[in-house]
Amino acid sequence: MSMGKDAVQQVKDIVTGMVTGGASLAGWSAGEAVLLGAKAEEATTARLALGQDFNAAVDASIAEAEMVLVMDVFCKALAETGDADAAFDKVVAMKMQAAGDAPGNETAQKVARATYADAIKGGLAPQAAMLSAFLSAGATMRLAASGAAAATH
Repeated sequence: MSMGKDAVQQVKDIVTGMVTGGASLAGWSAGEAVLLGAKAEEATTARLALGQDFNAAVDASIAEAEMVLVMDVFCKALAETGDADAAFDKVVAMKMQAAGDAPGNETAQKVARATYADAIKGGLAPQAAMLSAFLSAGATMRLAASGAAAATH
């Protein structure tokens, strides 16, 4: 199925607006929210072109775009302090605040901390350990959200 240029632009505008607005409401700065929206739109458009369904494409793209900002916060904090653990704590605090009362938030924090510590002990660079922790915590949050959604249906 082929979409015309107008339809593609409408999808891009919807995704950019939706993600930018959501990111802003979640506590990201205006610049960060715009970056998240643009990155999510770019990734969603590519996924849709490959035939992925819209909701799955958007969900995967938001998490992917958010990784850019999380890594930016981590790397800046690491450069400022020279302390990878302090930089990781800054990312965890930021993510906890953004997630609020979302299902699995506290469990995801524990998973992130354990994954980070294991990765560091295993010899990964702090940046790779942080990314590993973020991916594991994200998977934990998605599982919790799917359980919460199943419980309400």
